[in-house]
Amino acid sequence: MPENIQQELMQFQQLQSQYQIIVSQLQSLKLEMNETEVALNELSKTENPVVYKSIGSILIKSEKADMLDDLNKKKESIGIRITTIEKQEDRVKKKLEEMQKNLQKALGGQPTSG
Repeated sequence: MPENIQQELMQFQQLQSQYQIIVSQLQSLKLEMNETEVALNELSKTENPVVYKSIGSILIKSEKADMLDDLNKKKESIGIRITTIEKQEDRVKKKLEEMQKNLQKALGGQPTSG
């Protein structure tokens, strides 16, 4: 196999690894977003102005309004991060598809060994 194709194949594999990391990050963020939305929903149902938030293994007394504000800010931050990573995922996916086509074209002309 020619050296330039070997190098392109290595870059393709590295990009695949990067893509898998991005997809994993995206899944984690979407899970965190879902948990935040569930917490916001449950918090909005309570009429008690005092609530408790979990920090590590302890519960801290807090005001419902403060918790709602914190959770809404957290939701907004996660949303921005999801949008950024989705754009990154799209760019890497397109690059992978392009590299795959080029490699298939290059390898299609190569005689197979074995």
